[in-house]
Amino acid sequence: MSDGHRIRILLVDHVSKVLGGAEVNVLELLAHPGVRDAWDVTVACAPDSPLARAIDPLQWPLRDHAFAPALNELRVVGRRFNPLAKLRAWQELQQATNRLKQLAAELRPDVLLSCTNKDHFAAGAAARALSIPSAWWVNDILSSDFFGWPVRRAFVSRARRLQPRLAAVSQFGQQALIREGVPANAVRTVHNGIPLARYRRDPRRPLRAQLGLPDSEPLFGIVGRLTPWKGQDIFLRVAAQWAKSGRPGQFAIIGGAFNEDAPFETHLREFVQHHSLTQRVHFVPFQPDIASAISSLDVLIHASTKPEPFGRVLIEAMALEVPVVAARGGGVPEIVTDGVDGLLVQPGDVAGTTHALERLLNHPNSRPTILEAASRTVRERFSMERVFTDWHALLSEASARC
Repeated sequence: MSDGHRIRILLVDHVSKVLGGAEVNVLELLAHPGVRDAWDVTVACAPDSPLARAIDPLQWPLRDHAFAPALNELRVVGRRFNPLAKLRAWQELQQATNRLKQLAAELRPDVLLSCTNKDHFAAGAAARALSIPSAWWVNDILSSDFFGWPVRRAFVSRARRLQPRLAAVSQFGQQALIREGVPANAVRTVHNGIPLARYRRDPRRPLRAQLGLPDSEPLFGIVGRLTPWKGQDIFLRVAAQWAKSGRPGQFAIIGGAFNEDAPFETHLREFVQHHSLTQRVHFVPFQPDIASAISSLDVLIHASTKPEPFGRVLIEAMALEVPVVAARGGGVPEIVTDGVDGLLVQPGDVAGTTHALERLLNHPNSRPTILEAASRTVRERFSMERVFTDWHALLSEASARC
């Protein structure tokens, strides 16, 4: 049990190759000033991973935690895998659980906090064996949109047996967990947030300069990993419709594809060539300073065709005073109120998205009101101060169970 001062936390995240959304959220939470006084955190992660390198300046102690290739490279999102791969992954999961059990027995944390589905399984079992409370930071939507029935069944079975506290990043995600069978009293919503001080509009608008665009030319952008459900193909269909009308405007796809999505990126580039959009559409790699890149946009378009677990890029744009047009799905309506602090359209609605852009450009007097409301929404509901308060309450409750 916590000593009433600092909660001892073992945070577990095996991701070895990239800083995904979950890892970015972890880093920003651990960098929040209030954490140091309230928590004593040890981070178990893959050695020499992007997460480990990013944690190092924060001076939280690191311990090695990584999965063997059989488990680390097994993708369970929207994929089938053969029985042999499943058996090998299961064996590695048991070994990883035993390694975490040894680490947790040494450190005796008040709570184990895990950040990915694979880590939930290993850390949850290790915590249960040692009678240590566990908390699962659920960054995905547990539904048939993303996971096959066996994975969903395994998740729910373990959640019911291991009895962790679960935190979904949206109410939509919370309800999805409950629909699948996770007990309602075991899960709550902890919306993500951003460190507001890092999101100040860059008046230089550097991406425009990089692309050689004058300030008079509207620039619309979509930001995120290139993968079919994120809707970059919808974005390009909007670009084609916009260009066909003869309106001025450029379109930037900001992000990159992971290995398995390389064919989708090829499809996007072929679409641009086939529709003679090479003078309109720009492929921009992941930007280390995403705030400056988004500051260069006149409108940020969110076009996900499946329910979005949260929608971090939306609060980033809203904080930077860039108007958003977003697909109404998943956690997005919990961020954007249509016509108040942004505009919502149906997922996959090319005509509706185009109309929303026209509305923003043709009625410039409405922009200040929308942007002011968007800024207020982020300040009041999506600050890191609120995120820390919510997580501290959850982890305090969890650690009190031991």
